[in-house]
Amino acid sequence: MAEPERTGRARRVALVGLRVVAGTVGIATAVAVIAVVGLVPLPTHAITPPTVVVTPTPANQTRLCAGGLLRLGDESGQHAGTASSIGAPSVRGGAVGASLQGSALAASDAGTGGASSAPRLLSIPATPGATLSGAQSQVAEAQDYSGFAAASCAEPSGSIWLVGGSTSVGRTTLLTLANASGVDATVALTILSPDGAVNAPGMAGIVVKAGEQRVIPLAGFAPDVASPVVHVVARGGQVTAYLQQSIVRGLDAGGIDIVNSGAEPATHLVIPGVRVRNSVGVNRALALPGWDDVVAAVRVAVPGAAAAKVQVSLVPQDSKLTGLSFEMDVAAGQVNQLPLDSAADTDTGSVAIPDGDYTVVLDSDRPVVAGARVSTAVDAPGADGSTSSDLTAPASDFAWYATAPVLTADTAVTIAPGASPELSATNTGAKDVALVLKAQGGQDLTLNVPAGAAASIPVATGTTYLLQGAKGLIVGISYAGDALLGAYPVASARPVSGPITIHP
Repeated sequence: MAEPERTGRARRVALVGLRVVAGTVGIATAVAVIAVVGLVPLPTHAITPPTVVVTPTPANQTRLCAGGLLRLGDESGQHAGTASSIGAPSVRGGAVGASLQGSALAASDAGTGGASSAPRLLSIPATPGATLSGAQSQVAEAQDYSGFAAASCAEPSGSIWLVGGSTSVGRTTLLTLANASGVDATVALTILSPDGAVNAPGMAGIVVKAGEQRVIPLAGFAPDVASPVVHVVARGGQVTAYLQQSIVRGLDAGGIDIVNSGAEPATHLVIPGVRVRNSVGVNRALALPGWDDVVAAVRVAVPGAAAAKVQVSLVPQDSKLTGLSFEMDVAAGQVNQLPLDSAADTDTGSVAIPDGDYTVVLDSDRPVVAGARVSTAVDAPGADGSTSSDLTAPASDFAWYATAPVLTADTAVTIAPGASPELSATNTGAKDVALVLKAQGGQDLTLNVPAGAAASIPVATGTTYLLQGAKGLIVGISYAGDALLGAYPVASARPVSGPITIHP
């Protein structure tokens, strides 16, 4: 019996051994297969989504001018809630590399649609390398209105900052919105004041139809605000926007101006070509009741949620004159306005800012927007040849100077008619710049602008210049005469739209 028992035990051992060997072989085979699968690249399948590259048909280049000066009511004093025209502006335009076309906007709240006082559209066909510019000016000749206003014809935009105007007693400010596109635009307004943002019904959802100008009294939203700042945001069609301010002191017209759009909020801003004239007359006029806003001033607003500390520098172009510098604090969402001579000793009664050409430079720790107001008042001589000391209202005017953007390329600029026009350029770079003013029918000019400084040159009215070598400069146009002041900034054309890739 022992032999069969040993044979059965041997068979069981053999079976177990075979199972162990089979399992080991199976595991080894699995490991080998996994290794091969991991090392041998497997076929991949990917679906590339279809994309379409669309090159938009180039659109005409356009500039839209502000239109004629306006008043509330008519000459008889009737219809006080309706805007009406007080004359037509002198519009000049020019193009480089293309043929210029012009037409009047078809409709306006002021009833000027299609007329010479309507906003004027300047355009050129889409041509590689071509550019255009335009500007307008007007001397107000109507009861209760006097002075000179100048404005550049602007490229329509979806975001526009306007620093200027007032709705205090005797000060009227109109907001004009114009839409030269083929689609309606919907506009929303933000109005900042010394007390913060203005909340009023009707500031959003303002429809500006295609081919239409809207005229809105700013006092309807912000009554009795001495220093407003307006931000215009458009959806749908793009628009142009201006403020028109007029002053009446008692029974005396104190000037009129068009506020041009300025640069977008930034921590470094430059206002070029600020011209001070008749400073002695202005100093005397300060003694008159209601003439406190004849003093030169800078207005700064903070659109953001944090307060800003702003360094303001008034830099004369003439090295014989002394500059001024001071700090101002501006709360978040508010406006602050200070005299430009805030750093000067004015107790002596002397003129703090003598006649001359200046640049206003603002440096801030937060993005801000800004503008400067300068006035002129004629100091008439008396019968004996001396200056008159009686307190009678002199002939006067004022101008709002906007911050100007840095030019990005050679840029066209047109000089509207006016008293003693000048082009001023500020060079914030480290190298001197020889700016060539290539006249489109006229005499070419060259302006040498030193590094870190500014320079000005007289220019011819009605002439369009191509500013060659302008990249990096900050440029403005200004006018100055007896009871006549005006100015507007110069901006490069925005880039033309390129190819667009459309993904599903």
